[in-house]
Amino acid sequence: MLDILFVLLFFAACNSNKTDNIEPKNTVNIRENIEKANKILIEKDKDRIESFLQRHNLQATFDDTGFWYVEIEKGNGTKIQNGTPVALQCTINLLDGTHCYTYDADNPLIFLAGKSNELSETANTQNAVSGLHSAILLAENQARYVFIFPPHLAHGIIGDGNNIPPRSILVYDIKVLDVQ
Repeated sequence: MLDILFVLLFFAACNSNKTDNIEPKNTVNIRENIEKANKILIEKDKDRIESFLQRHNLQATFDDTGFWYVEIEKGNGTKIQNGTPVALQCTINLLDGTHCYTYDADNPLIFLAGKSNELSETANTQNAVSGLHSAILLAENQARYVFIFPPHLAHGIIGDGNNIPPRSILVYDIKVLDVQ
């Protein structure tokens, strides 16, 4: 009887080791399905943005990081560098024109360019969407741009919990007020 119990424990131990190292097929299928869904959503966002640009007769440039931009006014030559504090006058709208936020000269959007996940020690400095951190590096002091960010460069699948709904494409109309 003890021999049979020993043999059963031996086989149980051998079988549990085999399954621990194998990823279940349904996990692979889930990952593949998520990747397919993301590609479809990115294509739909691209189509919506291109339709917006056409309707508004905007000749935008597509940046390899995934956003579109239009330079409205040239700046004064002081190029924005990574880590530089930047103050923006900014209007943020959804693609359908719904107004979300406004920052003006008296209450500008201030953040460190290129530092999307870092908050400054300065109490006046805010955080900005990841797309804006990349986009602002194209600009110069006093320049005006329109940037269009798909959801993955804006507030993603959850929105901001206030004025920006989940999976929103955002249109930023910005004027660089100051580069320090």
